[in-house]
Amino acid sequence: MLSAYKPTAEKYLRPFIQYFSKVSPNTLTLLGSIPPVLFFVFMIYHWYILALIALVGNGLDMLDGMVARKYHKVTQFGGFLDSTMDRVADFLIITAFAFAHIVSWKIVAPFLLFAYLTSYVRSRGELANPKVSFAMGIIERPERLVLVFVTLTLYIIFPSATFMELNIASIIFIFILLLSFYTVFQRIAHAYKNL
Repeated sequence: MLSAYKPTAEKYLRPFIQYFSKVSPNTLTLLGSIPPVLFFVFMIYHWYILALIALVGNGLDMLDGMVARKYHKVTQFGGFLDSTMDRVADFLIITAFAFAHIVSWKIVAPFLLFAYLTSYVRSRGELANPKVSFAMGIIERPERLVLVFVTLTLYIIFPSATFMELNIASIIFIFILLLSFYTVFQRIAHAYKNL
């Protein structure tokens, strides 16, 4: 869904690409892991505003791919490394809520599982048949990150709000978990029809 707006986001980032022309895209990929690490640390120490800023910084993750394409530095290893570091970032961002004692591990663990499966099913499906796109489903990584940003923002504003003994962050995480589960189901059904 939000992936459709990626070209628009890249258009605004394009003027900055020239400053990274001599930097390896793989180096940018590794540098892109800094915001998720900062997010994790800030969450542990309950510095939530700084965590939000770090989460926004995670959006710069697009730079490595843009530099690789513009300066003809696209490699298979680069794509592999980028995907791997995305999984590390997902772990840090999602589990931070459990380590910060905001959301229970009973919610965070399955959320993390289906977040990983969403990416894995796409990767495995496209590996099985490169002619079939698996970039589909109700929620992908960009939507998930936006909803995590919304989750933390609402938790900062309404830290004491509860429903059925669940705080607002837990409720939104359950919602994202269900969307992620449905996305995995959609992609498996898509694989069944097309592989």
